[in-house]
Amino acid sequence: MTYFPLFTKPSIIIFQLLFTAAFSQDKPAYVLYNANGDKVSYKNMIEALNKTDIFLFSDLHNNPISHWLQLEVTKDLQESNELILGAEMFEADNQTELDSFVAGKIDDKALDTLARLWLNYKTDYAPLVDFAKDNQIKFVADMLV
Repeated sequence: MTYFPLFTKPSIIIFQLLFTAAFSQDKPAYVLYNANGDKVSYKNMIEALNKTDIFLFSDLHNNPISHWLQLEVTKDLQESNELILGAEMFEADNQTELDSFVAGKIDDKALDTLARLWLNYKTDYAPLVDFAKDNQIKFVADMLV
């Protein structure tokens, strides 16, 4: 019987190099474009956003990368700006509950009980809301029902 190994030594080394490259800091999980469709760096985007009064960050509701990027942008902008956050994930009539959570008057279990949270709240939205709470940033429930 002839044995054909799945990975030969050279292919293992290539796999390791590809795996390492795929998860290095130089391989972001996103590409940014400006209004003209030109690629821009994250740093240039943050510099441009620091010069604006209002910007809207659209997301794909079930895409964890977009939520992670929202959090990273928020962290970087918070360093030199007074922010107000908003999310359509929260319906406007849940503003009192959201305010109570951000103010530390209720915990995450109470927020989950009192507000209508989306199924992916804990994985995708909670990090941003927790950041707002930790930094006392106003968070607006902006989904109109």
